[in-house]
Amino acid sequence: WLNEFLQVLTHEILTHQGIVNKFTGDGLLAAFGVPTPQQDQQKIAADAQAAVTCALVISDRLNQLNQNWLQRGLPKIQMRIGIFTGAIVAGSLGGKDRLEYGIIGDTVNIASRLESCEKHRQPSDCRILIGYETLVHLKEQFEVESWGWLALKGKEQMVDVYRVVGWRANKG
Repeated sequence: WLNEFLQVLTHEILTHQGIVNKFTGDGLLAAFGVPTPQQDQQKIAADAQAAVTCALVISDRLNQLNQNWLQRGLPKIQMRIGIFTGAIVAGSLGGKDRLEYGIIGDTVNIASRLESCEKHRQPSDCRILIGYETLVHLKEQFEVESWGWLALKGKEQMVDVYRVVGWRANKG
């Protein structure tokens, strides 16, 4: 059941040109726009859009999985996703006896804090929070609402946070 869930997450991340950096118990850390450094704003925007698109597809897949699991007598899963756009350090970390590909930096920390913050505010089975730094790269295909300025653990300055509600309905 948990592995089935993690397999769906992994598949969707890879389908949307992301990478799974590591599994963290019942979750994972993914990144978009690596391993090649991105300088071009259009590519950075495309990576941000891919990450949010992937999150919404995962949300849809989670709803399907939850229905299936409930029919099989299994508990449903709720999840949280944090997305933040910015610079990271990516590459091989470790020593000669053990190396692994790692991503580190403030951007990674903020994304993690967005995922873990305000757990009591879970309006759906899949909550997707993004920072303003991601929002500025999104086109009008997503419905987003302000979540407020939040004090995140380890951050001196407040972070402007938004919740991705879903796909924006086509007007006209």
